[in-house]
Amino acid sequence: MDAPSVDGCPDTYFVDNEMFGTPKMLATYLLDAAKPAILDAGTVSGAERILAAMETVGIDPAAVEHVVVSHVHLDHAAGTARLLEACANATAVVHERGLPYLTDAERLDRLVESVEAAIGMEAPYGDPELVPEDRCRAVSGGEVLDLGDRGLELYDAPGHAPHHYVALEPDSGTLFGADAVGAFDPRSDTVAPTTPPPSFDLEANLDTVDRLLDLEPSRTLYSHFGPGELGEAVAELRAYAELLPEFVDAVETARAATDDLGATLEELRPEWESPTLRRDVVGVCRYLDGTDYVNRS
Repeated sequence: MDAPSVDGCPDTYFVDNEMFGTPKMLATYLLDAAKPAILDAGTVSGAERILAAMETVGIDPAAVEHVVVSHVHLDHAAGTARLLEACANATAVVHERGLPYLTDAERLDRLVESVEAAIGMEAPYGDPELVPEDRCRAVSGGEVLDLGDRGLELYDAPGHAPHHYVALEPDSGTLFGADAVGAFDPRSDTVAPTTPPPSFDLEANLDTVDRLLDLEPSRTLYSHFGPGELGEAVAELRAYAELLPEFVDAVETARAATDDLGATLEELRPEWESPTLRRDVVGVCRYLDGTDYVNRS
């Protein structure tokens, strides 16, 4: 199992979760500190790839202290219960706004249903199991995770989702941005919008990016997909702050001429094409006026 190291980010490795069986769509990061951490739990099948990568780089599951769940969208959180099962001494670190959606059966069912509606397929990230609440730590930003030889500073990061936080390793300037800072395409070194339903909020996301700029990170670790360019994290954040309102404006313009989701998508292609365009358009439409475009295709 390949788990390459990340230049400029000490003891950090990234794992390709191969979401939907496709390479370079979803990354998890392993931080091999004195008290190791897993940065995002991935999908149900991705959890097995994470565990295989840990064996490759020599991280003992019993030594893992933290499973950092950036937010509870299921491409990032569906594997949490499996990782906690394998890492008997670990705690899942989850935003307080999202924690009930992993630990309460009724809310998890609602989360799964909303994901299936947005993605347009059944169980796209596998069938997640409930996470034991006594294995979780609720956070809201401002906390520091003790990794033994370093700390991870947590920052509330709403916009992509209200239950999103990010983590900064201050000594190296490594920012685990997950989805709060967009999706990175390593082939073109560009950042793309990620605006899913039901709770994307443009103003909140722009405010998050503005606050993260004050941290002056050196390198961003994106969930979709992989590490950003070393030394370019600030420039990437600024680019995302310009891109997000442009995308929202483009969606608003495209949908003005039609009441059909499919036609709106075609109007946005090829300029805004991405694997998640349908989902992201639905998210923007809900942000704009609450219109449930997912039922209009």
